[in-house]
Amino acid sequence: MEQYDSIIIGAGPAGIQASIYLGRLGLKTAVVGRKSGSRLNWAHVIDNYFGFSDGIDGASLLENGFKQAERFNVKIFDEEAINISKNDNAFLVKTAATDFSSKSLIFATGVANQSSGILKEKDLTGKGVAFCVMCDGIFFKDKKVVVIGEGDYAAKEALELLDFTQDISIYSNGKDFDISNKYVSELKNHNIALLKEKIKEFVGDTKVSGAVLDDGREIKFDGAFIAVGMSSSATLSMNLGVLSKNNYIIVDSNFKTNIDGVFAAGDVTGSGMQVSTAIGSAAKAAMSAISYIKGLS
Repeated sequence: MEQYDSIIIGAGPAGIQASIYLGRLGLKTAVVGRKSGSRLNWAHVIDNYFGFSDGIDGASLLENGFKQAERFNVKIFDEEAINISKNDNAFLVKTAATDFSSKSLIFATGVANQSSGILKEKDLTGKGVAFCVMCDGIFFKDKKVVVIGEGDYAAKEALELLDFTQDISIYSNGKDFDISNKYVSELKNHNIALLKEKIKEFVGDTKVSGAVLDDGREIKFDGAFIAVGMSSSATLSMNLGVLSKNNYIIVDSNFKTNIDGVFAAGDVTGSGMQVSTAIGSAAKAAMSAISYIKGLS
C-alpha cells in the first residue's frame, strides 16, 4: 500500500488546485477521482476567471490544471474512491483497483447538477442549455429565456437573469410551484410568468431553439436554465464521521473539518459554486493541510 502525505478526493478545480500547493512543496500527493466527473467539463465558456482575457472552456482549464499538478509530481488516479477509513496512524482510501494510505485528506468532491429529465438536455448543455445564471447569464443578453424548476432556487435564478434580459418565464415542468411569497411578489413585479406545463424535449441541433411540450405544442426561446437543484457528493466524508449540514461538509475559516487531518474545499462545502471560489478555498485548505502535515497546527 503506497503512503502519501495527502490524498485529495475529487479531480475537479478545487482538488487539483489543492494538489498543486502540496506537490509544489515536495509533499507526496495523490488525487483520486474521475476526471470526467467535474462539472467544469461541461462549461462551454468561462470568462469571469482571472487571466483569460478571451475566456476558456472548462475542459481545457481542467486539462491545464492536470498538467500543472503533474509537473509537481502529483499522482492523479482516474479512479473512484469507494471506501475511506481511519486507523491509529493514517487514513485509508480504497478504490476498485488501488489501496492508499495518507497522513491527511482533502475532500473536494463537488456537487452534481440535478437533471430536469427533459430529452436532449445533455446534448444541448453548453449550446443554450445551462445550469448557472451567474456563470452564463451574460450570454443571453436581451434574449428570450426560460428557467426550469419549481422552487425558490428557480425563482432566484430567474430574478438574477433580470441583469441581462426582461423576457423570462419559469416552467415547473408539470410540478406544483413551491416558491416563497417574497419571491412570488418579486416575480410578479417583473412580469416573470409561472407556467406549469410539462416539457418533453428540447429542440435544436447546434443550439437550443425551443422545446416541445408534453401536449405536442412547441415553444420558442433562446436559452434555458435548469434550476431543479444540486446534490452534494459528501457521502464518503460522512461515512468517515465528518460533520455536514444539508449534505454539505461543515468547515471552519481554515477549511478544517471536525476530524483532525481532514479538510474540505470547493462546492462540497456549499459556498460559491464558482470556479474562482473553489480555487480560493482549495488554496486555504491546502495551506491548512500543509501546517497539519508539518506538525504546525
